[in-house]
Amino acid sequence: MRNNISKNDILQKIKKTNGLPISYLDMVFENIFDVIKKGLIKDGIFKISGFGTFKVLFKRQRPGINPKTRIKYPIIERKVVSFYPSKLIKKKLNGNG
Repeated sequence: MRNNISKNDILQKIKKTNGLPISYLDMVFENIFDVIKKGLIKDGIFKISGFGTFKVLFKRQRPGINPKTRIKYPIIERKVVSFYPSKLIKKKLNGNG
């Protein structure tokens, strides 16, 4: 089961903790993600110390199949972003931190 969180949920949690206006938090949020996007576009990698690393990976074209219709089709080549958590995050996730 997925537990997705929306941008608004994040902003509301930060507002509840710090009492800052949503408009200000939204601006900060957008600026942070712009920095990450620009870093990925420019260098293909973006590291946040103590949190993790975002990397752009290249996926080659490969054959795919629609599970409902069983029709074969090509999945086009594309770039994807993968996230690799830091050692600190891994330790906390595994109860060692």
